[in-house]
Amino acid sequence: MRFVLAALAALLSPIIAWVQSSNPAGSSDSTPKVELKLVPEKATIRPGERLKLRVELCNVGPDDVIVAQNIDAQYGNSQLRLILEIGSIRESGRGMVADGIPEPNPDFEKTFVTNWLTLNRGHFYGTYVYMDPMYYPHLRKPGQYKVSAEYYSRGISSTPGWNGGYLKQQDVENLPLGALKGTISSNAVKIQVSAKNTREK
Repeated sequence: MRFVLAALAALLSPIIAWVQSSNPAGSSDSTPKVELKLVPEKATIRPGERLKLRVELCNVGPDDVIVAQNIDAQYGNSQLRLILEIGSIRESGRGMVADGIPEPNPDFEKTFVTNWLTLNRGHFYGTYVYMDPMYYPHLRKPGQYKVSAEYYSRGISSTPGWNGGYLKQQDVENLPLGALKGTISSNAVKIQVSAKNTREK
């Protein structure tokens, strides 16, 4: 296990010196402050058209934080839930996307490089996702709707299967940075489903 931690330290070497000097008591002293931002590619779509959205994790806190790389993969350590609101009705469909852990479990240091990254303070990280009318039937009907998202991260835990390796709690606590853990909600955006031609002029 010492080899694993040494290898992980080498992978994070650009930031370890800063962490040791500014946070000698460990990464659990402060809760990472990350915001979830949702931006539609266009505000108006045709009935039955997929809605393309840009999803961003923004680090607004004073410290760097570990986050999952693959916001848009399937199953695993983190999960993004897209929500379509029509008045008091909320459609969450089956449009969930999440980062994945490879099977069988490889060495922890290799999995870390593949599945995790450091989100520096003042930076954002994101990807594009889609809301499909197959799972959000109201996208087939003209109208004005509200779209939002919820992102859940388990963090890096000692629970087998959720961290890409098998770690003891002490090893998790010795990681040089804190990992995003918990649920955050995005801003809400309005989109229009219009039967008219939505081609840009």
